[in-house]
Amino acid sequence: MAVGKLGIGGIAAQIAALALLARAGHSTALLLSFLLTQGLAAAMIAMVLWRLLPRRFRVPFAWSYGYLFAFCFLVPLAGGMICVGSLLIARFFPGRRPTAGIGLVGLPEFVTHLVSRVTHGGGARLRAQLGNTRAPLPERMTALVAMQSMPARTSSPVLRDLLADSADDVRLLAYGMLDGAEKQLTQKILVELPRLEDAQDDRERGEINKRLADLYWELIYQNLVQGDVYRYTADQAERHARAALEVDADQAGLWYMRGRLALTRHEPAQARAWLERAEQLGFARERTLPLMAEAAYLERDYAAVRAILLSFDSPSPLPLVRPLLRYWQS
Repeated sequence: MAVGKLGIGGIAAQIAALALLARAGHSTALLLSFLLTQGLAAAMIAMVLWRLLPRRFRVPFAWSYGYLFAFCFLVPLAGGMICVGSLLIARFFPGRRPTAGIGLVGLPEFVTHLVSRVTHGGGARLRAQLGNTRAPLPERMTALVAMQSMPARTSSPVLRDLLADSADDVRLLAYGMLDGAEKQLTQKILVELPRLEDAQDDRERGEINKRLADLYWELIYQNLVQGDVYRYTADQAERHARAALEVDADQAGLWYMRGRLALTRHEPAQARAWLERAEQLGFARERTLPLMAEAAYLERDYAAVRAILLSFDSPSPLPLVRPLLRYWQS
């Protein structure tokens, strides 16, 4: 009912405005009266047209209504008629909505050998409990103790964040867990260093250097070192890996390690060369290709990045790699 009254009022005001315009001539008063009447007519007709618009076109109100008002004001009578005609055409001849991107997807096959890797989101729940400072302290302590069963690479960043926690018990336990994991690896390094000095031949020296490189790398991989200690640990891992490869150059794992260390030093060309060497010696391609793509990206060789990731043919890529594959392979 309100829309009908507005429509009738708008049409009447529009006719009155056109009548004033026809009689205006050189009269300023009649011209001003026409503009006021035309503005009133445009306001009422625009409101009627706005009410007739589909719901998704009504927002934002200021823009949609303002456009209709301006059109009806600047194009007397014809503006409203064009809008009504457009609405009728859209109503009786609707456009076809595209259906691209919609299709049937089959159910994934059940892979039995991956069942042992399922964690059922335990890590996420533990992080949520530890991050909730309003939770009771015993519950947070229980969650913190339960993190000991998680891989150190996953738990170390969480424990490091807890070193600034407001609860003393949480801070102390988190520090103790981090310190314990670091000391465990450091003790093994201290055992191997004297053996390296007492090695009798190159073969024994190469084996010890390999173990030391692995231990130093484990400190980095488990996120147990930062800052200057991180740089020192990376240098030691590189030094012992290089020494081990001088004895036996066919150790793919050490070439892979050196490639990753080169990336941390922002040496992409060297990293690509060593990762390619690791792949030639039989290292898994699904692990070397993402790092080679990263190295190419750092060199701003985007064509190489795309070519490398297009050659990625692993049936089950890691979750962190899937978004990269979707982006660069599309």
